[in-house]
Amino acid sequence: MSNEQFDKQSKALREFFIFTYFKTKECKNNHNDLIQNIIKKSYNDATMMGAYNTLLNKELSEKSYSAYCKATKLIMKKIYNVKVNRSTQESFDKWHEKTCGKIIGCYDGVNSNKSIFTYGNAQKWLNMALKYLWLLGNLPNDIKEELLHAPIDSYILQKLWNLKAEGVTCSADTFYYKGNSWSKISDYNDYFDLQKVIRVMAKQGGKTVIEQENEAWIEMAIERKRSLAHKRETKGVKHET
Repeated sequence: MSNEQFDKQSKALREFFIFTYFKTKECKNNHNDLIQNIIKKSYNDATMMGAYNTLLNKELSEKSYSAYCKATKLIMKKIYNVKVNRSTQESFDKWHEKTCGKIIGCYDGVNSNKSIFTYGNAQKWLNMALKYLWLLGNLPNDIKEELLHAPIDSYILQKLWNLKAEGVTCSADTFYYKGNSWSKISDYNDYFDLQKVIRVMAKQGGKTVIEQENEAWIEMAIERKRSLAHKRETKGVKHET
């Protein structure tokens, strides 16, 4: 394959990825639309597969939408804030914790009686937005790949459980850290403890944290797909006999 053919295929792949995932086309005139759609897709990643939406009644659903709109603007503003220092791991970590706290603050009306939107949701939302920007090569200049956190979800907890990481448990094919599923993590320190474990793994493998997470996520997704297929086949055999 010539360089010209490779470039054409890479461009087509990028355009297909952007439209399939973010329902828009990349061009100079709609950069903000792309970022907004990335944040929207990241929100779905953070809430659709967890328990968040199942806990909302009609009244809270209205408050949740208002909170979502507020948090979306906040995330875009925070990611592209050129006035904040995020050039080191320590400064990025502080920015990350503060930003997650502010995202949760947008949900005060939803969380008035009990914690429904958690640090588990907030970290997944922010981290997935940054991961998508990383995949597209669109991270802000001061946010380097090596600073990024791993989005914590059930796939990553499963990988850590396979590696016998402390505090990670499994019950009925659901994975927990200190007794909480990822979407129920309510303490940022618990979330950050998981980041520390993943950083050690990444360093040992000569990878960045986000590279380590990406590989682990795909590995666990394949493992689950095979496991589910095996269960269906086994169930089918039992049914036939």
